[in-house]
Amino acid sequence: MKIYGLVLAAGLSSRMGKLKATLPLDEGTVLSNCIRSLLDGGVADVFVVTGHKAEEVESEVHKLGMHTVYNPDYENGMFSSVIAGVKALPDDVSAFLVLPVDIPLVRSSTVRALTFEFKDSPADIIYPAFKNERGHPPLISAKLIPEILLHDGTGGLRKVLERHDSGARNKNMPDLGILHDLDTPEDYTTALKFSRNKRFPLPEECESLWELAETPQTTQEHCKAVAKAACTMAKALNSARREGPLLDMDIVQSAALMHDVAKIRRNHEAKGGTLLAGYGFTGISDIVASHRDTKIDPTSPLTEKEIVFLADKLFEGSTLVTIKERYGKRISKWANDPDALKAIHGRLERAENLLTRYENEAGIKTSELLTSPAHSPLNSATFMQENNIKAQL
Repeated sequence: MKIYGLVLAAGLSSRMGKLKATLPLDEGTVLSNCIRSLLDGGVADVFVVTGHKAEEVESEVHKLGMHTVYNPDYENGMFSSVIAGVKALPDDVSAFLVLPVDIPLVRSSTVRALTFEFKDSPADIIYPAFKNERGHPPLISAKLIPEILLHDGTGGLRKVLERHDSGARNKNMPDLGILHDLDTPEDYTTALKFSRNKRFPLPEECESLWELAETPQTTQEHCKAVAKAACTMAKALNSARREGPLLDMDIVQSAALMHDVAKIRRNHEAKGGTLLAGYGFTGISDIVASHRDTKIDPTSPLTEKEIVFLADKLFEGSTLVTIKERYGKRISKWANDPDALKAIHGRLERAENLLTRYENEAGIKTSELLTSPAHSPLNSATFMQENNIKAQL
């Protein structure tokens, strides 16, 4: 079964004012990001449709070792590029993905999920979706090729796909990139920020991950409380730190929001780390996987991992507690098991030592820090809303 990728890069880029395909993005270009997402997602090959400033685009494509297809009718609109690209697909095509070059933030994990889904259970069309909102790139069965080639262009490719909606399905993914069009300079500025942060989920993507993992609502509220506390603690430590690296606030927030994402599963820490790594969120997967206990060399600087660990141990649900209170229930539960008690007391001692170390470096008690007006209790909806960037995308 062969699945190919089509990148449509023939447009005029009139609203951007510059050629979109060659704009720098994430250590490459907008075009190379599109190609890399498709290839890393499992497509057999990629064909790039060119038109406006074809030589510049083709030069970039050839650097990447991909194929170009020139569309002489590019001024007639995007569907003419779809036609050109579809005609160039090899005879062994089983399905293909259509990705406009101005959708460069799609994660390769999303493409991989689409290709796996089609191979496991073919459909006329499989759309990537974010909270059921469809985005790009749709994966289209080769069965639709004759109809696409015969279409007169009215309503574009969408019109053809709409006729097959009964044979289509959505694949929900925690990927805001499927919805982000790169049309204006403002869109490009947002894309630059987004691309730098692709190794961890944005707050809205965290919400999507909770849905996909069926994380209980009470656990979500705990994660939000921990995230707010972790951010406050990280900010205080950064302000006090004179040597050593500053903590990445985005990683702290993201890892804290996700630390219990797999709570309903046995060994939820490891399962959560594996889940996140599978979606490509490798920037926080190890933090989530190790938040049950902590072992850090006394000479090593505190990192985002230790902050998330400590913030988690300071909350029972959404209620601020002491570390002794947090471990107290487990000590009571395993009171008749000497081996279990020894292990729990060991984790308690390490947590208390780490807390002391944090407070010494930050120059403030966490009990004071987390009950100060600056950290005044904030309801969960407000916390997530303040950190929501979907409107920018």
